[in-house]
Amino acid sequence: MIRFTWDKFDETIETLYKRFFSEWLPTAGYEQVDGMEFEVTGVKDRLHFVELWFAVRKVA
Repeated sequence: MIRFTWDKFDETIETLYKRFFSEWLPTAGYEQVDGMEFEVTGVKDRLHFVELWFAVRKVA
């Protein structure tokens, strides 16, 4: 699994999903596979964060 993290809330979670699929995935050498997909939100050192987790595999 690859963790795609953004540490600011000025972008919506929907925008992060769009960026993952339109920017990162096409250029990173990975492809999405069936598997778990989930969001993690929280606060660390008084900063809010969002993590999006996707099941991927390296393209051969």
